[in-house]
Order: sequence, then C-alpha cells, then structure tokens
Amino acid sequence: MGLRGLKVGPIYQHFDPTSPLAIALFSRAESLGIPVLCHQATTFIRDAPLRWARPILLDDVATACPDLVICVAHLGHPWCEELMVVIRKHPHLYADVSALHGRPIQLYFALASAVEYRVTDRLLLGSDYPFATTQQTIDALRRVNDVVRGTGFPPVPDEVIEGIIGRDALALLGIEDQPGTGGQPGFDNQGAAR
Repeated sequence: MGLRGLKVGPIYQHFDPTSPLAIALFSRAESLGIPVLCHQATTFIRDAPLRWARPILLDDVATACPDLVICVAHLGHPWCEELMVVIRKHPHLYADVSALHGRPIQLYFALASAVEYRVTDRLLLGSDYPFATTQQTIDALRRVNDVVRGTGFPPVPDEVIEGIIGRDALALLGIEDQPGTGGQPGFDNQGAAR
C-alpha cells in the first residue's frame, strides 16, 4: 500500500492490542519495516474502553515483535510513568509529548519520570494538531519548570527539553523524509514530527 507508517488507536477502534489479530497486524508492520504510532492514552469519549489504552499492554506487543518501532502518542497519559518503564525495557519504543501542553503538572512529572528512567532520548516532539500547534507544544515544554519553581522539585534539564524539540523523529522512527513535505526534514507543515 506504500505506507510509511501505521497509526492505530485501540481505545477508539475497540480492540485489545495484545489479541492474536492485533499481534498479527503488528507483526506485519514489523516485517514491512514500518513504524506504528499507537494511541495508548486516555480519552474522554464514553464509548472508548480504557482497558485497551494502558501503555503496559505494549510490553506484550514489543515482546512479540522485538524489531517493531512503536511511537506511543501523548506520553501515554495519565499512565506516563507506566509508559517510561515499558520504553526503558524495549529499545524500539518511543513516545511523543503531544496533547500535554494544557496539563503542565502532568507534563512536568512525565518528563521528570523520563529523566529518572533515562529514556529522554526516546521522547519526540508532537503537537496533536489541530488541537494544538507545534508552537504551543514547544512553549509548554520550555515553561515546564514553572510549575515546580520554588518547590524543591528538580527542574527538567534544559538540554532534555531542547533535545525533544530538536530531535529528528523521522530518522529515529526509520522514515525517510520526502522532498516537499514541509520545510524541515522530519517535520510536517505545522513543524510537528510526522
């Protein structure tokens, strides 16, 4: 089909990501060498089973498909720390920081957890466009330490924040940039990681 990647949302598509059919789909993506963007985060839509949104489920997927490159959307919120454990365990797992620009406390604790688990190099810029712009996400990242100023909590290092902003997501996900797809290699016309 000429896919450069695959996006799935078990919570929206009503499937268990650890089911045999889902593992077969992930295995096919692995054999084709295409990365999967997986929405393993909450939603507030009533007809969306939260049990299939937990990032811990990707432990089974990554074990069954050890060479599959997976990017988890939205830092797996609200289960961000759970996601960091899974990312640390599996070298081909990444996460984008999208959709947390409006939740600065959660964003701070997610990034602090990534620092503690030493997985900040696997966090990618994402905007969740059209719900937020890339600039809103970048601004939220650069202000993340404001919520803990004066509290004694350690700040997220500037090099971690700038690393997320400047990281070439396409290269890490194994996607070749196509000429004319947006001004900067690895970014769409909104500046977000594709």
